[in-house]
Amino acid sequence: MSSIKDKLIDWVTEMENYRMPNWNDLPDIDLYMDQVITYLEKQLAVFSKNEDEKLITPAMINNYVKNEIIPRPLNKKYTREHMAHLISVLNLKNILSLMDINRLISHEELDKPINELFDQLNSIQNEAFKDTALRVRDSLEKLDSDIADKDNEERLSLLALKFSLEANANRIAAKKILDEIMAYKAQQLQEDELKANGKDKGKEKNKEKDRSKA
Repeated sequence: MSSIKDKLIDWVTEMENYRMPNWNDLPDIDLYMDQVITYLEKQLAVFSKNEDEKLITPAMINNYVKNEIIPRPLNKKYTREHMAHLISVLNLKNILSLMDINRLISHEELDKPINELFDQLNSIQNEAFKDTALRVRDSLEKLDSDIADKDNEERLSLLALKFSLEANANRIAAKKILDEIMAYKAQQLQEDELKANGKDKGKEKNKEKDRSKA
């Protein structure tokens, strides 16, 4: 059990010290695909489940471009804006579908430029990392070295289960909120179109009256 606890403490320490790159930290020169992969793997290593797992691949990036999740590269190069979009997608892809990620980011970009949105997302992510790390550390400190390893394993297993169920509940809540926002926007658009059509019909009637008087 001590080895498990030690590894988790090391991971918690990494989480506590980790900070997402902000807008000004992103490369200020355009990058080719292989450079993008290297940069993202280095910056987001904390997300990797194991050494063999590929956090991001050229195929993934091409798929994001194809589905208009991120802008198309310029002359096969990726700008700071591309990097911001990619990091945002990688943060959210385990929680939301690509369609929902696209809807969410597109909606937020209506109110603020990408640099402000990116820094806001990262601030929220950093806070979430810090809160989670604190909860895990508190649980690890409560493990009793005087009881059987099996009992401590059970406590950690229940903690993992709790985090999993909370993540699922948060995912459901996030999707519901996003769905309601999109439904409201669609309703507002429909109402605006009806108003516009009503005005057009009113103008047409006035024109007909003017023609009849003439």
